[in-house]
Amino acid sequence: MAKLCWQNQDAVREQLSVTEEDWLFDRGSLTKRLMKLSHGNLTLEILSEAKQFLREDEYQYLDISPSQPQWVREVILKGNNVPWIYARSILIAPHEHQDNPTSFIHTGKQPLGFILFDKANFERSFIEVTRYAKENLPLKYSYAELWARRSCFKNEQQIAFVQEVFLPDLWKIV
Repeated sequence: MAKLCWQNQDAVREQLSVTEEDWLFDRGSLTKRLMKLSHGNLTLEILSEAKQFLREDEYQYLDISPSQPQWVREVILKGNNVPWIYARSILIAPHEHQDNPTSFIHTGKQPLGFILFDKANFERSFIEVTRYAKENLPLKYSYAELWARRSCFKNEQQIAFVQEVFLPDLWKIV
């Protein structure tokens, strides 16, 4: 896995178009924005949903021990059946739900964004962006140096650490 260099908005502003900055640093629901862009034809393809060891930068951000695997959900969000977003979410729940935090968060086949933004008790951290290395993407979607963002959603009982990679076909239509 390639090491990623996450940066804040001020550090990358000069590298971004107005459209890229608008999409990458929008604090609202990306899922709802994609739903509107696709005229309601937004679908989710689950690539994987299981416990796994994280990347070094993920353990550091979450300030947790690298000795334990965590629950990771990887999906593709498709607008009009075209892949727009690769999302990698790390879900950390109370002890009684550690074997399957998605049962606690109740994601099923719906985008995590619907849950995180519909529950007012989640607080979102700052947003950071990077050029996501293709080695960190599923082979089918491994394009070079795509813009990605990450942020963390927390409430009293759970954490959802979300990374979203903006695939080339999305930039073609925004």
